[in-house]
Amino acid sequence: MTTTLQPSSRERFGQWWQLRSRTERLLLSLATAAVFVGVAWIALWQPMQRDIERLTRELGVQRTALGEARRRVEDIATLSRNTVVPAPRDARADLDAVLSRQGIKATAIDRVDNNRLRVTFDTFSFDALPALLEVLQRDTKLRAVDLIATARVETGQVRVELTLAP
Repeated sequence: MTTTLQPSSRERFGQWWQLRSRTERLLLSLATAAVFVGVAWIALWQPMQRDIERLTRELGVQRTALGEARRRVEDIATLSRNTVVPAPRDARADLDAVLSRQGIKATAIDRVDNNRLRVTFDTFSFDALPALLEVLQRDTKLRAVDLIATARVETGQVRVELTLAP
């Protein structure tokens, strides 16, 4: 039994190439190089040129945006240099003024620290509590950071312990 081995494709190409004349081999090599250059031109050079043009256009836009951002930074710096800091307000005096305008009498007002006040009302209407908190925040810029409302025997009445902070 005899077997014949099939030549590999490389061997077949080598045989085919050897059968070509020197001129044919030169022309085939030049044609292959031309195809390679054409593919490289289409696949690499053209997209690269389009990207360069696009990035050049975007560079102008980005430079304009950078100039605007720098101008705004300068404006902000100028404003911060020229800003007048208001004198600190006395939160206790503001609180007393709002409570007296509302006709409300607090049982106790204690300063917890430099910024916070603790206000106690022994009897307060639960329905009036949200309105008081709104007025305090709007007029004195004090907001409730802690609130304890304990029900009283009277309907709708609570004992309120309120901590306010700016």
